Amino acid sequence: MTALRRIFAVPVAAFMLAAPAGAADLPTKKEVPAPPAANCFSSLWAYLNSTAIDCPLSYGPFTVYATFDVGLGYESNGAGFNKAYNNGVANFISKQSYGAQWLWTPNGINQTVVGIKMSQPIAYGWSLVGTLEIGFDPLSGYLTNGPRSLVDNNGKALVLQNANSDSSRAGQWNASQGFIGLSNKTYGTLTVGRVTSITLDGIIAGDPMGGAYAFSPLGYSGQYAGFGNTETNRANTGVKYRVDFMNLRGAGLAQWGGYDQGNGATGLYQAQVGGDFFNVYGGELSLDAIGSYAQNAVSLSTFSGSCAVLKSGPFKGQTGCSSGIPKFYSADDLKATLSNNTGFMLLSKYKWGPATLYGGYEWWRQADPSSTFPNGFETLGGFSVPGNIPSSFPGASKNFPTQWINYTAYLNNRFVNVFFFGAKYSFNAQLDATAAFYYLDQNNYNSSATPCATANTTFVRPNGTSLVALRVNNGACAGSQDAISFLLDYRPVKRVDLYAGLMVSNVYGGLANGYQATQNIAPTAGVRVKF
Repeated sequence: MTALRRIFAVPVAAFMLAAPAGAADLPTKKEVPAPPAANCFSSLWAYLNSTAIDCPLSYGPFTVYATFDVGLGYESNGAGFNKAYNNGVANFISKQSYGAQWLWTPNGINQTVVGIKMSQPIAYGWSLVGTLEIGFDPLSGYLTNGPRSLVDNNGKALVLQNANSDSSRAGQWNASQGFIGLSNKTYGTLTVGRVTSITLDGIIAGDPMGGAYAFSPLGYSGQYAGFGNTETNRANTGVKYRVDFMNLRGAGLAQWGGYDQGNGATGLYQAQVGGDFFNVYGGELSLDAIGSYAQNAVSLSTFSGSCAVLKSGPFKGQTGCSSGIPKFYSADDLKATLSNNTGFMLLSKYKWGPATLYGGYEWWRQADPSSTFPNGFETLGGFSVPGNIPSSFPGASKNFPTQWINYTAYLNNRFVNVFFFGAKYSFNAQLDATAAFYYLDQNNYNSSATPCATANTTFVRPNGTSLVALRVNNGACAGSQDAISFLLDYRPVKRVDLYAGLMVSNVYGGLANGYQATQNIAPTAGVRVKF
């Protein structure tokens, strides 16, 4: 018996010892641990194929970032490159546009910027946040400075000018943004300092082209976000609040201080309501409404010189070009038109699978300003707008202009309607195609004694040749402008865009007053790199 017990004891013990091990070896549904993430700093390729979220350039609460965008374009009627101008070139038809040109085209789909942002958790879900960002021309490294682009062309005849326009970016150390604030996922984000306007944020989010300079009038010209004046695209001393609740969102902005605080208006107030809504078909509809009021908004401009064929003297028959800057003034002095601007913006976007449809409408009114500033003021970038000299002052009509500051431009209010729509289709994670159409019209707010009519305008060039164009005789007469654009955007790696597209822009009626040409066909190709 003892021997039999020993014979059976061995296999029974073996079975009992083996049973737990066998159960552990049975197949289970437990997931295999994911392999460790690749080091995005192991090579340049690995870095470029990561996103800013996956691989930020961070140290503690600070993150450095940058975007570089440069390209080449052709313009059927272009204006020469200006390193101080935000866009570098006139992608949209402008008064300076005339003649076919090949041009280096910076910032085709994005303003080139360098910035640093901060996010430091404090307690109870609150974080201290901040951003400091500046824009520049990637070809020269020159800081973006719209007023400087005007000064560079001050007093020159239109036929001698290169690309230029007013802007809320005036070479400041915080030209794009410069704010600090508090953020909480539940209670929203409050920021104070130099902040972008809610309308500018809306343009970037609601424009089919994302506010691309080379492919969208909404991006090319700040007048759309500023309801007539580009300088109100940013408040230098502003308070902005944003909050999300479930699928709804709201925002508000208020500015304190005026020109002496680096603002483009003496007051700016904006509000937004919106939300995202899902349907049974899997689509997502986004709707937003934004309202705005700006007091004494500034629009800067140059004095224009002229070219003419000399009719007497030793150089008779030759062409001479004279400066339009009056005596006793500096070439850095600029003219200003002031207005009170009221407007609203409606934005819609519907995303369904790889397709996104966009639609938007803007309305604005420009009225005469609340103040006249008879002693002048210092504008963005430190440039001067001198006070008007009364016409009764001795020698005023000969030596001084009487309208450095125009505060009666909108004696009859200007009303503007803007419509735009477009579509984007993502073929895959790397390739998008976008098409869009934009239209703007203004009423007849001409308050002069001369009624609106067409007349010949002569542009004399330095070589003596003349261009005679049939134009409406006043820029305050009814008019319109439109644009159609197409864009292909290919991302071989996540941080690099290779893009190519086309914008065709036209101007009609009173809006074409003073234009040498009325259409620009502008294909552009470029590369954008994000760090």
